[in-house]
Amino acid sequence: MDGMIPTAGKEGYGVVPGSAEAGLDVQTVYEWEYLGEPLFVFAYTAMVVGRQCLALSLIALQVFSTRIQKMLQADAKDFLMQCDPASIGLAQSYVCEASKAFVRCFPPVSIIVALVVASQLILCQRLFYLMIRHGVLVDFQNLAPYKDPMFWWVVITCVLALCHFIFHMVVAEQQDMEVHDLKAVIDAVFFGLPALFYIIFLYMSYDVEWLLLPLSKFWEEDPEWALKTSSELVSWLNLDARATGPLHPESCCQVFIKDMAESMCIAAQMAPGYQAGGLDERATTAATAIKRQGLIQRAWIVELLMDYRMADDKSRHFRVAWSLWIFITALICFAAVALLALQIAKDVEDIVRGQHAEILGTVVTGVNVLCMVSVILIFLYDAWPSRSTSV
Repeated sequence: MDGMIPTAGKEGYGVVPGSAEAGLDVQTVYEWEYLGEPLFVFAYTAMVVGRQCLALSLIALQVFSTRIQKMLQADAKDFLMQCDPASIGLAQSYVCEASKAFVRCFPPVSIIVALVVASQLILCQRLFYLMIRHGVLVDFQNLAPYKDPMFWWVVITCVLALCHFIFHMVVAEQQDMEVHDLKAVIDAVFFGLPALFYIIFLYMSYDVEWLLLPLSKFWEEDPEWALKTSSELVSWLNLDARATGPLHPESCCQVFIKDMAESMCIAAQMAPGYQAGGLDERATTAATAIKRQGLIQRAWIVELLMDYRMADDKSRHFRVAWSLWIFITALICFAAVALLALQIAKDVEDIVRGQHAEILGTVVTGVNVLCMVSVILIFLYDAWPSRSTSV
């Protein structure tokens, strides 16, 4: 294995439990292994994203389609409040336009965050199933949603968007307009319920481990292999790669999944605090402290799975599937940006015509667009590692 970390036997470390050196047949394909195939991984992720998109679509159809809104409410003229300074006052019109901008920004912002988080699920599922088959248990440390800036971005946008409907209720109450007051309540329900379901689904999608292999499935097909492997599993804590350095030094030699598993096995055993299949609490705390820096940091998994030197068929198939996923994700994300960019163009035209109350709303939309573009570019940069893929 030229160009890689020396094999376990040469350095005195234990062999990878699932490898041929351990006396086990790695050619046997178990039923649960298919859960790690690209088709199943992307199908599972599509299920997670799909229910979020369903909730968002209900909001988007109302916010961006007057025709659909009229189908839902026959007497409705517009889903959003009319921010006419002559009717509600100049100061109130600025508040109205700013909060209305958050209503429009919520669906595009949310779909981008949902796709970014879903991409992490794909990577974690794929790595987990590949490694456990070769005797390395990747222990993913779930990032709490409330520690992720992207999650707070969605929540704050949702809260400020709901303020638009609350403001509409207050104005209608002050002007004794019972019809408009009822309409504001109905609109708040039509927006609030799907938004609440979306946030709940997004919160749940941060938990990587709920999608992974149940213990019963691991044991039921071959208890003897499962017992042997379980007793020798090497635990690899998420993001230990940062502390141990790259698994694959610079080399043009072809490598395979078993080579990657062997390198991870050795690196885990070399890590400070390693004891009989795991890491002590001090090492766990250090790894968690590193993980909390920045957004969701799992780019090292992309570096492993997309390494062009991985010459086996499974790796090539995953690289193709991942490339297709990134392409589709990028199209959706930039379409979301384009949607708000068109809204900004329309708002600028209104400002030129003298509707100055829309200035604040345009600023809000513009800031969100800049944040969206930044997140997309960072995501795409992490999704395409420095060692570019060759499919």
